[in-house]
Amino acid sequence: MPNEKLPDEQTPVDKRRSKERIQFDFSIDALERLDHIKELTGASTRAEAIRQALRLYEWFVTETDPSDTITIKDKDNVLLSTFKAKLLHNSMKSE
Repeated sequence: MPNEKLPDEQTPVDKRRSKERIQFDFSIDALERLDHIKELTGASTRAEAIRQALRLYEWFVTETDPSDTITIKDKDNVLLSTFKAKLLHNSMKSE
C-alpha cells in the first residue's frame, strides 16, 4: 500500500502518544518529599507529580539566567523569599 509507513517512521502525533518506561531509585527521604509534593499539588500519581515538576523546571531554566534574582511575593505584595536563579541551574553560565 502506498500510504503504509514503516514501523520506525512516526508522525509528531505518534511521538506524543508513545511512551518509554523509566525507573528511578529514590531514597526514603526523597520518596517522602515526592509524596508531599504529590499531595500539595493534587497530582493523582507520583508520575504526574514528576511530570509537573519537570515542566516547571524546564520553564525555569529556559526563562532564567543563573545570574538572575528570583523574588517571591504573596498576594499582598509582601516579600516572601529572594534567591539567585543559579540555585536551580545545574551548570553555571559565564556571567
